[in-house]
Amino acid sequence: MLYGLPAEVTLNVLSYLPIPSLLSLPVLSRRWLDFFTANQSTIFRSAALLHEYMQPRTSLLEDALSLNTGRPWTGSTSWKDFCRRSIQLRKNWEGKGHAVARAFSPPGLNVYRLKVDEKRGICIMTCIWGGLNVVHLFSGTLLWCLSMSHVPSRARCEYDNGYLVFDQNQEEDTSREVWRLTSEFTAEGEVAADAPPDGRQMDVSARAELYHQYAPLGQFQPWALLRFPEIAWKYRLVYPTLLCASDEHAFLHDVRTGSLLQTIDLRYRDISDGDVNERHVFFCELDAVHVFSRESGNEVLCIPTDVSLWSSQRVEDPFLVSGDWFTTPLSLYSEVVYEHRPTWFVAARVSRDGRDLVVLSKNTCSIVFIRDFERICRGETSLEQAGLVLNIQPKDTCYYLDFEHDHACVATMQGLYIFTFDPGCSARVAFVRPSENASDGSPSYPISCVQLTERRIYFTWEDERHRQDIPLFEDVENARELSRPITPAFDPDFQMSPWIVEHEEVQLRARQCHLSPPVTTTLPAAHLPNPPTQDELLITYRL
Repeated sequence: MLYGLPAEVTLNVLSYLPIPSLLSLPVLSRRWLDFFTANQSTIFRSAALLHEYMQPRTSLLEDALSLNTGRPWTGSTSWKDFCRRSIQLRKNWEGKGHAVARAFSPPGLNVYRLKVDEKRGICIMTCIWGGLNVVHLFSGTLLWCLSMSHVPSRARCEYDNGYLVFDQNQEEDTSREVWRLTSEFTAEGEVAADAPPDGRQMDVSARAELYHQYAPLGQFQPWALLRFPEIAWKYRLVYPTLLCASDEHAFLHDVRTGSLLQTIDLRYRDISDGDVNERHVFFCELDAVHVFSRESGNEVLCIPTDVSLWSSQRVEDPFLVSGDWFTTPLSLYSEVVYEHRPTWFVAARVSRDGRDLVVLSKNTCSIVFIRDFERICRGETSLEQAGLVLNIQPKDTCYYLDFEHDHACVATMQGLYIFTFDPGCSARVAFVRPSENASDGSPSYPISCVQLTERRIYFTWEDERHRQDIPLFEDVENARELSRPITPAFDPDFQMSPWIVEHEEVQLRARQCHLSPPVTTTLPAAHLPNPPTQDELLITYRL
């Protein structure tokens, strides 16, 4: 081929080959080696685009290396190395590489929900007993907090691109507070033009700035107060849109200005979850998932719980698989359902690109995956043909769902099921077992929150049952990024902050999980010969 075709045509042909083939071609002959040496960046950048290891708008290697984390992979200096390590990362997600755990120990022992910003290096947490803490992601140093008198117990929080939204401490929940990272303000006294914060937020903000040593890292200021005509319990922030939904209406706000963009009439019995992107709004109730067009405000797709999908697969029982690894690849096998089982949908998530949809059923412990759901809206295919049902073992119970970067994570009583979706409507699954006693059938505390990033999983877990056989990775370099933590002086309202009070109840902490460095053999995580690097899959959970 090298003799008879122009270089441009050869490069176009190579752009469709799998990466392992590209890595093998240079060893065939001196001509192939010379051709790859001269065109290596072009060849492997095209491969990264084809296999979706980078976004189409990404043009620089530095941007691809630091997508999401803000930190480049250590030692990566070429598109070839980027592709090689991306393959290894995918294997790690599938349970065929390595995963290691890192204990992330923020102040306070009652984490309820967490949101992580890897680019800025912060973790935001609401607490079971009330309050909100922002800590440095790697060292656990407390950067900023709000007291339990301002943030209610078990408060939800949403965060994206510097904007933080959480429940306001009121008996009737008809408003949401919006705060913004201090580092993102461009002028003193700047607030949302259409929904400025109230005096109470300003007073609390003035008293919350306790840790000037690290300012402005991790510090927030009031930005907006969004009010609703009715109680809107469910909300979801996908920058720049905040979705808040009641059983009768959905309200879409622009968090940048606080303006109300759209109101959608619902009239549903019980909304359990919702999601939003630029084109659609998604509402999950117990017996259906409804998709609305933001352009028209009309429903364009309904996914009922009794739909008969053609493809249904059962996930292998992880406790019947030999070995005691931290992450275990599981098999999927076809399953024929002869009678319909009652299904309750409890969560729905759409991919960042707006194409794919994942729905979680709690009582049947299964997920429904639909690749490119807009094909159904356009009449190009049917729901029965486009959907895939993945059934987890019926003895387990599902609690939480997250979906990012073609990975869906389902938190259950037993552990974490991680589904990696192939370009077609197929999947691979791995299981993470953070608890040493989950297989004995004894009660366990459910995971209260999960967040996926490109290279990591963040989640909460019960302290008493963490697996002692899991070696914990200590990231010394990142932990030393901040100087030694200081002990702030508290005013009376902060004396009972949850992060300094220990309770006799179940105590939780936040943790991280990371993937191990590229390797050619599969070893248990306990036998890793070297500390992991940032191309590894990190699974962080709390001990």
